[in-house]
Amino acid sequence: MVRDPYNKLVINLPGLSGGLGTYEMPLETMRQIFHLSVHDRMLFEELAPVSKPNPAILRRISRNIARTGVGGVKLSREAARLDALEKASRDTGQLTLVYQALRKLGGDDVQDMQMADLATLEGQKRARAALNAFARDAGAANQSVIDSLEEWSILTAPVGLAADGCAGPLRDLVSGLRKLSNELEEWSTSEMSNMRFMAAHVVNGAGATYDHAVRWLRIIDRWSNDMGAVLLNWPKAQKEIENSIDRLWWLLDGWEELIARWQAARHVNRTEQRDALEELASFSPIIPINELEPEEYQFWTDIRVNQVMWAAEVRKLGSGDMDSEMVTRLERFREGRQ
Repeated sequence: MVRDPYNKLVINLPGLSGGLGTYEMPLETMRQIFHLSVHDRMLFEELAPVSKPNPAILRRISRNIARTGVGGVKLSREAARLDALEKASRDTGQLTLVYQALRKLGGDDVQDMQMADLATLEGQKRARAALNAFARDAGAANQSVIDSLEEWSILTAPVGLAADGCAGPLRDLVSGLRKLSNELEEWSTSEMSNMRFMAAHVVNGAGATYDHAVRWLRIIDRWSNDMGAVLLNWPKAQKEIENSIDRLWWLLDGWEELIARWQAARHVNRTEQRDALEELASFSPIIPINELEPEEYQFWTDIRVNQVMWAAEVRKLGSGDMDSEMVTRLERFREGRQ
């Protein structure tokens, strides 16, 4: 979902009313064409005022609505479970970042401190005094380093740290891509050739996306190598870190739902797993061309060409899966766009 040149929210719908292309539909027309559930109506109301939608905002809004329970008990419980896990990782990651800065910048007086000490009042006082001393020696205001460190920990929370228990949702998602590739590759060995071919495209697409994502993770993690320089020139570093995290959000957009779809199917049966694979193959996100190297163009073009064919099979639009009222609404929309 993006803003069009007229600053209206539009949603992309592939294969609208049986077409092979992808249609851009203004968000406000959704209620005219589809019968929305209570969950979807709430989602619509929350999305409508968003001026600059991005994956992070949409994820937060979706999670907030899921937590209310209007989408069902299962969705609500899953949202609460993920919230708890992400909060624990976020808190641990922020504490770890402060501890790393303290060890690198705090001087000899705090080298005996353990990370657990930062949870105590005395430990916090020692840490603050040591970081303020570093700021004074560097010619910066006392509180500036501590404030910048706090902003840094909040900004990088979606990524977190590579240390155990500190990974943010984006880092977990990158790991999920690798896990998905491995599981699908192993699963497909006992399938027919058409399923193996489809699985190979998902495995290769997820693997290529993983490689791109890892490069961005390394760029973000590299800022921790010289924490003093970052904290003393925080406004510049903040902008560059923010841009890198934003690129990572867009690169991984859509994969979280597909990974969850496969994980759910893994616990059912082979028929359900084949259905899930067809969805993954049809709707796996395509990396934009401006993010690719020239030698990657043909690889992603091949995936996109196959997706057009697979998506048509998965949707089976016009085959009786849609009632006549829905077909009529879609046809009216198409006529209005021509």
